[in-house]
Amino acid sequence: MRPIFNWILVLVYSMTFWVSVAHADEIKFQKVNLRAIEKAWVLDADVSLELTPALEQLVNKGVTLHFVTEFQLTKNRWYWFDTKTVEIQRISKISYQALTNQYRVTLGSFTLNAANLKQAIAAVKTIEDWTVVELAGIDQNQTYQAAVRMRLDTNQLAKPFQVNAINSKSWNLQSDWQRFEFKPKSLINGVNP
Repeated sequence: MRPIFNWILVLVYSMTFWVSVAHADEIKFQKVNLRAIEKAWVLDADVSLELTPALEQLVNKGVTLHFVTEFQLTKNRWYWFDTKTVEIQRISKISYQALTNQYRVTLGSFTLNAANLKQAIAAVKTIEDWTVVELAGIDQNQTYQAAVRMRLDTNQLAKPFQVNAINSKSWNLQSDWQRFEFKPKSLINGVNP
């Protein structure tokens, strides 16, 4: 009896592990780039984003999905804890408009319509010209650690859906922090870090 119980326990544990691994890579940053424009640094990124069938069904029933993209810029200090120079976030929303049979995508303060869900997701997963750092707000000679991530904000869902999000891994979409070194002076001068 004891070996059977141990075998069932191992089976349940491995199934839980593989389900969490399968859903862990549904948002992933493929390319991240910071570049200088007139008075600021802007972020460009390509994100791999796939909705689970449950989330696709939820959007098609009229529920708005909120995706939060977060950016942090940290200055290393040898004498104390690192200091966060910049913390900023952008909210992107996807919703279905049944009357017009279109999807509405909101990217920060910009809104557009998409003919299908694939186009709506493509708009959310492409980040272009997002102003993240003012040029005057950072030391050009300093080396910083930059980090960016994207996640589905389940706190914006209605309460019954939040309960489902707590109980189901397929509703918890988020990427890992994509970290990279940021040297403003070398990028402005055109030298690769």
